[in-house]
Amino acid sequence: MKTTTRHLKVVALFFSVLILLQSCTVYQSVNVTLDEAVRADNKVRIEKRNGEEVKYYRVVKFNDGNYYGKIKVNGMFDNLLIDENNIVKVQIKDQKTSTILTVAIPVVIIGVIIVVIAKSLENMNIF
Repeated sequence: MKTTTRHLKVVALFFSVLILLQSCTVYQSVNVTLDEAVRADNKVRIEKRNGEEVKYYRVVKFNDGNYYGKIKVNGMFDNLLIDENNIVKVQIKDQKTSTILTVAIPVVIIGVIIVVIAKSLENMNIF
C-alpha cells in the first residue's frame, strides 16, 4: 500500500509542476480592426464566420496590401493569408491580465499544496 501511495504522490507532483509551468493567455473582449492588430504587435485571436477560432502570434500587413497571420509550424514561423471577408471578430492579447494570471495561478496552487502537506503532516502527528 505504501508503494501505491508513493507512486500517486509522484504522479500528483508531476501534474502539479506541469500546471505551474503553463502560461495563461487572455484576450481583450473588444473587437478591433486588423490595422490595430498589426500595430499591437502581439498575439491575436480571430473568429471566422464558420465559428472557427484561429490564433496567430502576430498579424502583419505586407506591401501587397493583404494581412497575414504568423503561425508556428514544426518550429518554423509561416505566414497565412487572412481573408478579411470571412472575419467576425479580432481580439488582441491582454498582456497585463495574462501576466497577472500566469503569476497568480501558480501562487495559489503552491499555497494549496503547502496547506495540504501541512495538514497531512499534522494528522501524522509529526509536529
